[in-house]
Amino acid sequence: MSKKSGSYYTPTSLANFMVKYLFDNEYFSNKAISVLEPSCGDGVFLSALNELPLGSFDNVDAIDSDLVAVDKAKSLKLPELYKIYHADYLEWNLINHKCYDLIIGNPPYISKKLLSQKQKENCRKAHEKTPGFGSEVNNIWTSFLSDAIYRVNDKGIISFVLPAEILKVKFGVRIQKTLLNLFKRVEIFTFSSNVFPNIEQDTVILFLYKEHVSEGLYFTTINSSTCLINNRFILKRKRSLEKQKLKWSAYPLFEYQIAHVHKIKKSIPQITDYCETIPGIVTAANSYFIASQSTVDEYDLSSISQPIIQKGMYVNGCVKLSKSKMGRLINEGKPSFFLDFSKADLSNPRHKKYLKSGIEQRIPERYKCTLRENWYEVPGAWVAEGFFFKRCHDYPKLIFNEALALVTDASYRIKMKNGFDIKSLIFSFYNSMTLAFAELQGRYYGGGVLELTPSEFKSLPIPYIKITDELFDEFVARFHDKTSIEDILEFNDEIILKQELDMPHSEIASLKKVRDILLDRRLNISKSQFT
Repeated sequence: MSKKSGSYYTPTSLANFMVKYLFDNEYFSNKAISVLEPSCGDGVFLSALNELPLGSFDNVDAIDSDLVAVDKAKSLKLPELYKIYHADYLEWNLINHKCYDLIIGNPPYISKKLLSQKQKENCRKAHEKTPGFGSEVNNIWTSFLSDAIYRVNDKGIISFVLPAEILKVKFGVRIQKTLLNLFKRVEIFTFSSNVFPNIEQDTVILFLYKEHVSEGLYFTTINSSTCLINNRFILKRKRSLEKQKLKWSAYPLFEYQIAHVHKIKKSIPQITDYCETIPGIVTAANSYFIASQSTVDEYDLSSISQPIIQKGMYVNGCVKLSKSKMGRLINEGKPSFFLDFSKADLSNPRHKKYLKSGIEQRIPERYKCTLRENWYEVPGAWVAEGFFFKRCHDYPKLIFNEALALVTDASYRIKMKNGFDIKSLIFSFYNSMTLAFAELQGRYYGGGVLELTPSEFKSLPIPYIKITDELFDEFVARFHDKTSIEDILEFNDEIILKQELDMPHSEIASLKKVRDILLDRRLNISKSQFT
C-alpha cells in the first residue's frame, strides 16, 4: 500500500464477493457485458472476473498508473478481451468516452494536500461531469466516482470499495443526495471491523444500480468474510435516510430513532445560539513555540511565556482547567508555555540564541511561518473562557478555563454571547441528547477517535439552562469523582431533559440507546481486523 499513490489493495475475499454477488443474482440477464476497472492495481478484481465464464463479457478494460502493478496484472495471462493499460486514469478519461455496463474496483484514496496541481485540475474536470459533486476536491476517490457515474450505461451498475467518509463528512452529504437522484437503488455494505487496518479509515462497499425492481437505499453490516462468502447478511431499507433527514452515518439506528433525533434537531437551539467558536492558535511548530519550564528557564523566556494546553489528554476526566491543575502540568515538565516572540527582547542573547535554533531547525520555511511578517510572531494569541477539544475518545471535552491558558488549534475557543455564561453552557452540554448528536454528527478515525469539525460542533443541539456558581462547583466535583460519564449523564438528564424540557423517560431512554449504538460502533470497529 502507498499513501502517496493512494493504493490500498483489496482483499481477495472482497473482490470475489463483489463480482460473485452481482453475477449470482443475474443483474445482467446473462448477456455479455462491458467492464471497466479504473484502478486495477495488481489485478485482484480481474482475477475475480476471470473466474466467470468467458461469455459473460464483451470486453474488460483496466487502467492503473503503477507500472509494477500493471505488469503484475498482465502476468495473470487473462483472455484477449481483457485490456490492461498503464495510464493515469484521470488523464485517460479525458480522451476516452466509452460507456460500460459494470464499473468495479477500489479507487485510490489520496487527500487533497497530497495531490499535485495537475491532479487537482483533473479531479475538478471529473467532478464537472456529475452535477451535485461540486467543484471542491477533498480526495481523489470522489473524482473516480463522478467519472464512473458519467460513463455507466443506462442499465449499468457501479460497484466500488470506498472510504466510509462518504457516510459522514460534509462533502459526502452532497454525494449522497446525488446518488439518490441518479440511481434507482443504492446498497451500502459496512463492516464491523477494519478491512484495511493500517489506515485511519473504515471502509464500505457501494453498489449503485441505474435500474432495479426494488428501489431505495439499503444498508447491511458485515462481521466477517464468511458472511460474504455464505451470503449471511440482510439488506435493510432506510426510508428516512432517503429523505435526507440525517447523514448516512445514522444507518445503525432504527427508523423510529432516526425520526426522533430528526425531530429534536429541528426543535433545540444550537451551540452557536449561545456562543462563538474560534479555532485555537496555529503555531506551525508546536514543539518549538510551546516549551517546558526547563526550556523557559534555560533561555530566559519567562517574560514572553503564557500557559497553554495543547493536548486533550492533559485534561482527561475534568471539566475545569484549574490553576492548580495547570501548575501540576508545569511541574511535571509538560510543554506548557506558549512563547510569544512579539514581546521578545531581541537584544537578549538567550532570546537570540533560541531564535537561531529555530532557524537551524528550518522553522521559518514552514508554510504558516512564511505568511507572517516575522516568522517567529504567532498571531491570534488570546485567552478564551472555555475551550472544546475537537478530538476525543470516550466522550467530548468542553472545559472551563479557570487557569486562563491559551489553546492550540486542537481546540475551539469559546466566546460567550451576551446573556449566557460559560459555566452554564458546560453544565448544559453534558446530557445524553447532546452527546448522542456529537456521535451522530462527528466522524471517527482509526483507534476509535471521534472528531467534530467546526461546522459539526457549531450545529450541536444543546438545551441551555442557567445554573449558579455553587451548582457548577458541585458539578465539577461530581465530574472528578465519577466512575464513568454515565454517572454525569444520569444526573444531568434528570435536570436538563426531564425537568427543563419535560421530556418523557421513554424518550430519554431512546436517546441513551442512540448514543450507545453509535458509540459502540465507533469504539469497536477499530479493535478487530476483517478476516
